[in-house]
Amino acid sequence: MAIKANSVEDAELTRRGLFGAGAALVLAGAARAQPAALGNGRPATVINSRLQQLSPNAYAFVLREAQGQSNLSISNLGCVVGPTSMLAIDTGGAPQHARNFLAATLSVGKPFDRVVITHEHPDHIAGLTQFPPGVEIVAQEETRAQMVKMGQPPTPPYWATNPAWGRPGDVNRVILPTVTFHDRMTLYYGDTKVDVVWPGRAHTSGDAVILLPGEKIAFLGDVAFFDVTPLNGSGYVADWIKACDRFLADPNIQTIVPGHGPVGGKAELAEMKGYLQLLLREGRRAYDKGVSAGRAAAEIDLGKYATWSDPERVAPNMARLYSEFRGTIGPDLDLAAAGAAMAEYNRLKGNG
Repeated sequence: MAIKANSVEDAELTRRGLFGAGAALVLAGAARAQPAALGNGRPATVINSRLQQLSPNAYAFVLREAQGQSNLSISNLGCVVGPTSMLAIDTGGAPQHARNFLAATLSVGKPFDRVVITHEHPDHIAGLTQFPPGVEIVAQEETRAQMVKMGQPPTPPYWATNPAWGRPGDVNRVILPTVTFHDRMTLYYGDTKVDVVWPGRAHTSGDAVILLPGEKIAFLGDVAFFDVTPLNGSGYVADWIKACDRFLADPNIQTIVPGHGPVGGKAELAEMKGYLQLLLREGRRAYDKGVSAGRAAAEIDLGKYATWSDPERVAPNMARLYSEFRGTIGPDLDLAAAGAAMAEYNRLKGNG
């Protein structure tokens, strides 16, 4: 289905937390004078979504912005079908994304009894308000700890004016996981084995990946971005690359549902890993020369990755990577460093 909305002049990032990452994006009014910390994108006005069957009992709900718009907060969801109920994987970045998912899966004819959250970023948890009260919510223990930190964030004003995201009256609320795990847990939906696994530090400190070994399907959350620039807001690039290597070597993975972008496989994951390797290699070179993160981002040759959605994310990605080089990295985003790198990048690139 295609969800369309009228163009809204003020549909910019509002101040809302990157929850566990401890970040906040600039107010819409201020965004005209200074860049958002994590990119230049504005919320899309056209979001295309599709329920894609991967196996008899597994589906991906793939969302993608219209060409030329930003992938900001547009993420994929999924579900696993059992004899009497279904498992949801993530809930989308806004109430309307979740409502579209719930409507698309009505045809399966079974209720959701459980949601697995892949990590705490708002584009994966904001749709929880649309799920029935009492649904079990599963997350890695660090993700829940990060979500506890966020309190109750403000509601983005564009939810009320951009039908691709919400309706008047929608309220942003944090709903905490009710079940946590450390390394892994296994669920069964009929004969379908579902392994929920912590891959170690990668896109965040508490990622959960959902593996269906019998079907050779992996829902990798934001450990995988296909055709969309990865966002390293609270990630660990060296460890993220290692996690990719483990999945690439896993014989029980064939089909991969990324957190952002189209369904793919190991070729697409290897291509994304190449972006992280490029960032790590060139970032290290610039850091050792004393080049600032914003300038390093502006001067890096992204090659084929320059055509991916939201390429300017290289600036906050570089800022985060520099903290990794300094040994000061932690689970929370350094908004000041990301914002400074984004501002310098835009100045050097001539972005107004």
